[in-house]
Amino acid sequence: MLALFACYVFSAAEAHPKFTYKKCTKGGCTPVSAFIVHDKHIGQVSDRKDTAIDYEKDVGVTVSGGTVSQKLVNTYNGQKVIGSRLYVLNADEKNYEIFKLTGKEFTYTVEMKEIQCGVNAALYTCEMPAAGKPPYGAAYGSGYCDGNCVDGSCCPEFDIPGGFFSCNGLHCSPCSTPTNGCDTSGCGYNPYRDSQDKTFWAVGGKVDVSRAVTVVTQFVATGTTLTEIKRKYVQGGKVIEAAKSLSDKFCNYNGGTRTMANMGASFNRGHVLVFSLWDGDGMSWLDGGNAGSCTSYNVRQVEATSPNLKVTWSDVRFGDIDSTY
Repeated sequence: MLALFACYVFSAAEAHPKFTYKKCTKGGCTPVSAFIVHDKHIGQVSDRKDTAIDYEKDVGVTVSGGTVSQKLVNTYNGQKVIGSRLYVLNADEKNYEIFKLTGKEFTYTVEMKEIQCGVNAALYTCEMPAAGKPPYGAAYGSGYCDGNCVDGSCCPEFDIPGGFFSCNGLHCSPCSTPTNGCDTSGCGYNPYRDSQDKTFWAVGGKVDVSRAVTVVTQFVATGTTLTEIKRKYVQGGKVIEAAKSLSDKFCNYNGGTRTMANMGASFNRGHVLVFSLWDGDGMSWLDGGNAGSCTSYNVRQVEATSPNLKVTWSDVRFGDIDSTY
């Protein structure tokens, strides 16, 4: 009797750009070899399934050592694509690199002087499944989820911004479980809004966004319980501390999903690192009104006049507190 078996046949394996970050202790930092993979969706154009892509040609992404650049306007299969969303794969190229942030420190350097109103260049983490989702897995960028349940997939999210215009801060979106009950509004600190410090993150400001800046985030804990999230910036050899940090007191968290400990439980399970660049006319929540200095938006004009606009991330470091900068 002939048995018939159905199987899924993948196309040629994708050539993921090589990427290096560093793990640090008080004794120093050690390079870690990894890879970059694009999300399985290419902008709003296509679910690429298992189709391999040319990172520079198709999505405007270039990677060299520990530096990642994302260009705003790209072309994939003859159609315009805006920005990109990238993840870090570990050395086996089968699973996402998992960062367990509680009690640790995460640092990177960003160059974002080209970013304009309505353009969001963001670096953040989400509790995505390490293996992605079948049948494509992490190797083709599947399994995305976040605190706003984009594409219907929910999971805890932590925003470590630093690459957008006139606004910078911290923001966490804990969830009651790894996959639902997310606090979509979350809790955040924005110096422009919350401290009325409108020159903190600005061209020529205390943190001068016309120059590269190193962004340091500390996930302070008692044992394995997250208690506070602090932010520092390093520029020109000077350490600049944010005026406020995230804590239960600052966030008015009072139990259940809304606690630092709950967010820390998600960090203990592990998060995937996300590099993102995109735009939109409805960005006043990000960089207008009480959040930033932008007063008008015309991203179609930005796309037409500055198609090569880019953000560059580099020198990602992860390790013990006060060991990465």
